[in-house]
Amino acid sequence: MALSPTDALRRVLWGRERDRLRATWRILLGFVVVLGVLLGGGRLLGRVDVPSVLVNGPVALLVAAAVGAYALVTSLVPGERPVGGYGLALDRRWARDFLAAVVAGCVAQGVFTALLLATGTGRVVETLSAGVASGGGAPAVAVAVAATAVAFAAVGLWEELLFRGVFVLNASEGLAARGLSPGRAVWAAGAASVLAFGPAHAVVAAQGATPLFAAGQAIAAAVYFAVAYVLTGSLAFPVGIHFATNFWVASVAGQAGSGFPALVRLERDLGAGAVELLLVVLPTAVLLGLILAWVRVTRGAVSPDESLSASVRRRYGSAAGE
Repeated sequence: MALSPTDALRRVLWGRERDRLRATWRILLGFVVVLGVLLGGGRLLGRVDVPSVLVNGPVALLVAAAVGAYALVTSLVPGERPVGGYGLALDRRWARDFLAAVVAGCVAQGVFTALLLATGTGRVVETLSAGVASGGGAPAVAVAVAATAVAFAAVGLWEELLFRGVFVLNASEGLAARGLSPGRAVWAAGAASVLAFGPAHAVVAAQGATPLFAAGQAIAAAVYFAVAYVLTGSLAFPVGIHFATNFWVASVAGQAGSGFPALVRLERDLGAGAVELLLVVLPTAVLLGLILAWVRVTRGAVSPDESLSASVRRRYGSAAGE
């Protein structure tokens, strides 16, 4: 018996579970809403004359609007979990994980910078650069650094919310509905998030880096972001690492010619040889080791966080057709 157009549409959107969108649509919903607000708001913001000393600080306002819009949409769509359900429980444990992640990210970036200098692939060309705050004195530099930090914290928040929280948790539920155990579904979804995040960022090569190096670095970043989320069940650690990474390469060991205030500026010459492979692998190994150590100390066992597995388990067996 042929399905009516209405029934066919419902089957495409909801499958056999009539009270909830399919996992694919839940993931796309997050990306459409958040990216739509960011892109649309970015165009509007481009028409506003923002003081250069704020660098890209106003990005934080766009992120707040985008996440707020997504929170509103999830409250209106049947079966959608609140934004906080993706690992944004802003409590003491979240703050502790975030701060630990910032430290871990800075350690890994310190190793990377040291290797750059030791191998000659990076050269210091300027120190104590005020960037866009030049001529404004210490107050202007302080404002520019603060705006930079706020902006990168916001960037880390929305990217981790989408690529780790929304993607991993919904994809793991969809995979469990197709027969994977909750634990395996979470790991498989984490691996899939690497494939989604890596290529999307590989095209954004930093100054002095080839696209191939950028691709390797993006994939490595996707791996440790995913591992941090799967093992902690919280966005705190991936957001903290993301923030530390971006802030370091902008304002600690910044790029030559950048407008961000920086302690030092480096010229980089990164290709695709054995040295560059070391530059990707060693800091990544250090960071993964720090993540595993933190999880062991604070959670007691290195395994997918129970909150993620429990979320999948609650729908396991009842989510057929996701």
